[in-house]
Amino acid sequence: MTLRPRRLPIALLGAVLLAAATAVATIAVVHQERRSAAHQQQRLAEQSLGLLQRALTVTSDRLVDLGSLLATAPDLPQRRFQAAAAHLLTTPALASVSYVRIIPASQRATYERDHGPILADIRGTPSGPRLAYYPIVASVSRYARAPVGFDEGAAPHRLAAMQAAADLATTRATTPLQLASGTGAGIVLFTPVYRSGSSPTTVAARRADAIGFAVGVYRLRDVQTVVASLVPSNVAFGLSVDGQPAVARGDRMSHALSRTVFGAGHRWTVTVSRPAPNYGSAWTIIISGALLTIALGLLIFQASRRERYALELVAVRMAERDHAEAELGDAERRHRLLAENATDLILVFDPSGAITYASPACRELIGYAPEELLGRRPDEFVHPEDREHVVGARTRIVDDDGTVTVTSRLRHRDGHHVWTEARVRRVLDPASGKPVEGQAIVRDISERVAADQALRNSVERLAGAEQRFRTAFEAAPIGMALSDLEGRFIQINDALCAITGYTRDELADMSFSELSHPGDISLDEEMMRSLLSGEQTTYWMEKRFVDVVGQVVWVAVHATLVRAPDGTPQHFLGQIQDVSERVRYEAQLQHMADHDPLTGLLNRRSFERELNQHIRQVERYGPEGAALVLDIDRFKHINDTLGHNVGDELIVKVAQTLRARLRDSDVLARLGGDEFAVLLPRGGAAEAEAVAQAVLAAVRSQSVITPAGRRRSVTASIGVALFADTERLTAEDLLVNADLAMYDAKEAGRDRATTFTQHERGASRMKARITWAERIREALEEDRFTLYAQPIVELQSGEVRQHELLLRMLDEHNDVIPPAAFINIAERFDLMQEIDRWVVSRAIRHMGEQRRAGRDLVFEVNISGSSTGDPDLLTLIERELRTSEIDPVNLVLEVTETVAVANIPRAQQFAARLAELGCRFALDDFGAGFGSFYYLKHLPFDILKIDGEFVRSCTTSQTDQLLIRAAVDIARGMGKQTIAEYVGDHETLELLRRLGVDYAQGFHIGRPAPLEQRLALDQVR
Repeated sequence: MTLRPRRLPIALLGAVLLAAATAVATIAVVHQERRSAAHQQQRLAEQSLGLLQRALTVTSDRLVDLGSLLATAPDLPQRRFQAAAAHLLTTPALASVSYVRIIPASQRATYERDHGPILADIRGTPSGPRLAYYPIVASVSRYARAPVGFDEGAAPHRLAAMQAAADLATTRATTPLQLASGTGAGIVLFTPVYRSGSSPTTVAARRADAIGFAVGVYRLRDVQTVVASLVPSNVAFGLSVDGQPAVARGDRMSHALSRTVFGAGHRWTVTVSRPAPNYGSAWTIIISGALLTIALGLLIFQASRRERYALELVAVRMAERDHAEAELGDAERRHRLLAENATDLILVFDPSGAITYASPACRELIGYAPEELLGRRPDEFVHPEDREHVVGARTRIVDDDGTVTVTSRLRHRDGHHVWTEARVRRVLDPASGKPVEGQAIVRDISERVAADQALRNSVERLAGAEQRFRTAFEAAPIGMALSDLEGRFIQINDALCAITGYTRDELADMSFSELSHPGDISLDEEMMRSLLSGEQTTYWMEKRFVDVVGQVVWVAVHATLVRAPDGTPQHFLGQIQDVSERVRYEAQLQHMADHDPLTGLLNRRSFERELNQHIRQVERYGPEGAALVLDIDRFKHINDTLGHNVGDELIVKVAQTLRARLRDSDVLARLGGDEFAVLLPRGGAAEAEAVAQAVLAAVRSQSVITPAGRRRSVTASIGVALFADTERLTAEDLLVNADLAMYDAKEAGRDRATTFTQHERGASRMKARITWAERIREALEEDRFTLYAQPIVELQSGEVRQHELLLRMLDEHNDVIPPAAFINIAERFDLMQEIDRWVVSRAIRHMGEQRRAGRDLVFEVNISGSSTGDPDLLTLIERELRTSEIDPVNLVLEVTETVAVANIPRAQQFAARLAELGCRFALDDFGAGFGSFYYLKHLPFDILKIDGEFVRSCTTSQTDQLLIRAAVDIARGMGKQTIAEYVGDHETLELLRRLGVDYAQGFHIGRPAPLEQRLALDQVR
């Protein structure tokens, strides 16, 4: 074949085509630049919108976390608030974080007295009158902090956002407004904080439960700065909230593009202009094309001269090609021989993907013979989860110079999958550049994958464990510390810094012994010795720390020695909890357990202990001394006519008078109510009589003021029991004797002292008691008992939810006899169990009648201590509940704390049996007994009734408020309810509501009345 050279016209055609290609390329580049500008505009809009959406989401989540902390500690100090909230400022453009409290109008004066005025603006203007105020109580900021006391509710936009957040239990934001800190315009986000720590289910409950808001503030200038960091300077952008412009840069919005997202109750719109296209590439192509066209014209001449020479050279190369093809055939035969014996699977497939060759290694790798694979596609054997990855390799093979490595799972003939690594190569036709075939070398890597996975799992577990420990260590609510084997700190958390007052850097240079009180350093040495010796694996102790200002802090320390895998000691891990409050409470409670809270005198239990000690001394050294019981005459009349406050003042004055009159060696106590007792450890009858007369004279010197302004004199009756008459008597017996003598003094005309003698023990008194016992039995037989009811109101809703039933006896003329006249006698003659059964039976039957009439009632019934061991009472309750078909949970049985403590096992059994029946158990007069808080862990109960002694004066006594709050916190922590008794006025009722008490009863809420009458009144109410 003769090769003929092509002439000049063909070359000129090439020059023309080059010029045309230059024009086409220029047009394509222009269009591409315009599309690129539009794409960049869309990307900038989406990035700006995404940044805004993430900021809103992150801020809302962190404010919710802060709100959870504030719900558990609403009175968080500024310093601790800053420590808890500072990390929120890592959110881009977030300027400040604050805590806003909800202060009802009725509490404004109290709040301003304790925290300063509530301000309407930063100039110090007081906030005007409203139903509620929203002052800032704590704040942390990058710039000027919003003034503490600033009323966020003074502005309608802020108030509307807060109300929406509280109603919907979610974060809500304002539209752009001037910030309270005076740092320009911004947007404020409010997250509600609920008292219960979680969102109630209804809007009304959320409004009632909301106590404040966690607040985040964005300055508009900061938002503009953050967005500007994403958007080039030549692009204009803007941000609007509900159509109101907030942020803008640039005046011209060429081909503006807007994106919108809804968040925090508003529509947020981001607008971005289109960047100017860059036509530099188009000009480059035009200039380059022109230069190439000129150069091509110059080369045409040279090309025509060399064409003949090229054709001759091609003929030579074709001969060489024929020789090379022969050699290639030989090489292919050698390669096929290698493939047949290779351990890796070798595949060859055509451009459509069908297998044209498979080496014998396929039998071992996937269980198929080579001929079974011919014509099939490798995709058929790929695991479904890896198929997309394998298909994508076809695209990557073009970008990776025709070769790519693919890791996937292939299905074996028996069904299991084999991890493989395939080196895939695309073979192209040298002439056309089109794919001719594909070649793949497939290797089994199952063992390598398994080893890699095991290594990754191990690393992930180790990293996870380390992260969990670090998180638990840093975020622990108690102090955590790592120390070396000499006790020096290696690592500490923020809680330990808060306990000691030292910073992390200061503690890093200290040790346990340097923090310890000098008297407790030996405890640290004992702890380390015990742990290092292996005597104990963990060590617990209570000790004293000395904080940064030199104050003593009681802490509970739980220490553990951390050892290396070979058992070598590495370091100590200590957990430190501040128990100062508990130690202080225990000391106060111990004092309260031994003393009367009103007068500070010994209480009955402590006095009986003193009497028993003196009785043992008398038994050893002979009779000496006397016991006196003093009762203020007509005290009940003083209480009823002049009020309980006057009665309490009188009791305090009498206590002070007696303390001043008696000797230091004499023991003075208040037994309860208006009854006092005195132990005279020395002397006989004459000295006891002289002391009694002196005490009577001292009491006569006291008086009370009537409403008319007149002074009413006060007298007392005293009973004396000599230790000379005690023959194997207990302290209780001696007090009974003195008490009988005191009643003799009252019956003899009051304002006198009577000495008890065994021989003169009044037959008339015993006869009178027996007569009363007979009257009680007759009243039971003739059904002359009646029930009164006193309402119990739920403090949150203000509704009457239940009633306490009170017993009255009717005499032969149907006149009402109060329980104080017959209860003591009924207890002495073992009649209380029968009375309790009567009360419980009538209560359940009445509840059944009301239920059938469509009204569910909840009754609280008092029972005596003896009835807690009465099996017949439990049988009666079970029978009556079944007959009346009422919900057992509506029946609440009350036992006073002192009765329950007297026989804890019996009270536990009684409460357990009530729980089985479905009834509830209430502990009445809580706080009146010895070690009240201690016995809570042993006494099962559903309702805790706080003794009226703490309620009467709680509005003026910080101690009473502290004890009520402690009782509420303990009951709530145990999942129980609380009821406060003796609520006498509206101020007390409001204070109890703020302290978290669930229910209240007292004369201010409703006086006791006959059952039917009381229920009718409360139903109308």
